[in-house]
Amino acid sequence: MYMMWFDDSMKKTAALKIEEAVEAYVRHFKSKPNIVLVNEADLDQVQGLRIRSVGYVRRHNFWVGWEDPKVA
Repeated sequence: MYMMWFDDSMKKTAALKIEEAVEAYVRHFKSKPNIVLVNEADLDQVQGLRIRSVGYVRRHNFWVGWEDPKVA
């Protein structure tokens, strides 16, 4: 399951936006995600997460979720 997070602030890095999205995911689902889908323009690195750019995610949108490592 994914949670979509939107943040178009120009004052934050993509990594910070992703970290904030992860915090919101944990508050809502009470579990830690292992993947974030982003637009290529928002691609960044965050320790402990797989960040993958996909064409269908729009800029400033972050799809935070959990994928089974065996399936992915």
